[in-house]
Amino acid sequence: MSRLPQSLAARLLLASALLLPLCLGATSWSLERAHRLAAEAAQAERLQLHLMTLLAQAEFDDALRLPTQVLESRLTQPGSGLVAYVTTADNALLWSSPSALMQEPAEMLASLPALAPGQQHLSRHADHQRLVYPLIWETDAGAEVPLRFVVMESLAPLRADVAAYRRSLLLWLGGTLVLLLATQLLVMAWGLRPLRDLGRDIARIERGERDNLPGEWPREIRPVTDNLKTLLHSEQARRERMRNTLSDLAHSLKTPLAVLRSAEIDERGQAGLVAEQVSRMEEVVEWQLQRAVGNGHRLLSAVDLCQLVERLRGSLLKVYAARELTLENAVPRECRFRGDERDLMEVLGNVLDNACKHAVSRVRLSAGVSTEGLAITIEDDGPGIPDALREHLTERGMRADNRHPGQGLGLAVAADIVDGYGGRLFIQRSDLGGTAVVLLLGPGQG
Repeated sequence: MSRLPQSLAARLLLASALLLPLCLGATSWSLERAHRLAAEAAQAERLQLHLMTLLAQAEFDDALRLPTQVLESRLTQPGSGLVAYVTTADNALLWSSPSALMQEPAEMLASLPALAPGQQHLSRHADHQRLVYPLIWETDAGAEVPLRFVVMESLAPLRADVAAYRRSLLLWLGGTLVLLLATQLLVMAWGLRPLRDLGRDIARIERGERDNLPGEWPREIRPVTDNLKTLLHSEQARRERMRNTLSDLAHSLKTPLAVLRSAEIDERGQAGLVAEQVSRMEEVVEWQLQRAVGNGHRLLSAVDLCQLVERLRGSLLKVYAARELTLENAVPRECRFRGDERDLMEVLGNVLDNACKHAVSRVRLSAGVSTEGLAITIEDDGPGIPDALREHLTERGMRADNRHPGQGLGLAVAADIVDGYGGRLFIQRSDLGGTAVVLLLGPGQG
């Protein structure tokens, strides 16, 4: 198992805590080095200036002479850290500055390099920065005397300056590191807030407090939230489909059960009737289960519409045997429905059952084929449906008449199945005086 922290914030903070010191450390080293090089360059320039000053004040005839008070006051102060010497070519001391009173000339002038006249040499020696400049001095008498001017400055002030700069730099960079880490915490808290919100929303969904992920989400996590939304929508649709399937199953079984209930005990052929209706119920259960898992229609199957209507007619006449009800089958013999016979049985069974419930004495089913497809019309001579309710009757649970028992699912189920075939279900006024339900199935039917 990985030993990395499981928290994204902890990982980011750990990465920052490791990388920021490295970056700031490299920055500190670079700045300190640049400051030290600049200080050394400035010291070399000062030594060059002191050397030129000594050359300007020096005089040589029979001996070297320099004024007691030179321009640079540090050369007159013992222990000031700045000293100057003038020697012959064989390193014999001719002159030393008053500031060199406490220094040992032999030690200070040791290891002088052999240089050509006019060739300067800068080096470190005896904890000093040393500048050597050999030259040929021409006297007034025309004699040429080889001399070497040496100017030296202690490195202690430079080291102290670099050390002070380092302490100041570490102080500021350390404070910057703390500030950056604190800022990083705030940035992470703000940047990772959508993830925390997502976690809270998912927890609310698990507790049942909400059923979706609201609002817009950042682009980086949008694929996750979009997939979660799709998953939630699919799950809700699945649950809704299962509830509808159970409701539709119960509704579809009502007609076969009503036929069995209405059958007389001593009726001849009762065994065949029971077998027929049990078979019908098995088909209904199988069909509803297939619809629940989303199986497609058998579009190539041609169903004899007239024969199917006749079967439904016989069953419904048994259910409504107590009423003097006429159920007319006006479907032409050549009409065919291309699709699943169980779908058509469910649609016509629901619509015809509604028509029989509300009819006074007459129900008629007719069909015809046009350029728009197969049109099936179920009419009754009942009281009819108000215009304001017609467009809402295909909604689940909507009923036009509460005097008859039911759940308001028949037309909703029928409309859903017809829509699956690319058709339409609409309600209008019947020539018989009641309601006409028209099922217009898509092209290719008939």
